[in-house]
Amino acid sequence: MKTVVRTTQLLVLSGCFSALVAQDDAAKVNFEKDVYPFIENSCVSCHKAPYIKEGRTRPTKPKAGLRFDSAFGIVKGSDDNAVVVPGKPEESSILQRTLLDEDHDDFMPPKGDVLTDDQKKILEKWIKEGADFGDWKGSQEDRPDDAKDAFEKK
Repeated sequence: MKTVVRTTQLLVLSGCFSALVAQDDAAKVNFEKDVYPFIENSCVSCHKAPYIKEGRTRPTKPKAGLRFDSAFGIVKGSDDNAVVVPGKPEESSILQRTLLDEDHDDFMPPKGDVLTDDQKKILEKWIKEGADFGDWKGSQEDRPDDAKDAFEKK
């Protein structure tokens, strides 16, 4: 009898856990709450508005011309190309570079905190959902007049 009760309890707990996971998967990713905290922690130190380093007179520019501290910076992408292709995580280098082997020259971030598997899944989901920033704009420092805060809907 104890075995039947224990098995029933485990099945109920398993069902509850599955429902929570399914509910979590159904919730839309909120860029400001779910994505930006780990982007800020792992990427922004190298990819932010130009600034003057102590002891220097010329501004330090964002690596590859890419800014992760603003919606317009992420929409613009790097000097080379777009880093986010809404709906297409496989074409979005912001995600693909985190999936490379850590010894690869293009792996990101090259220093600091590497994204966890859960963070990579959240980033992938955000991109699949269309890479919506919601109300988040981020830094407006050095914002170009023609900058866009959202990806164009297709």
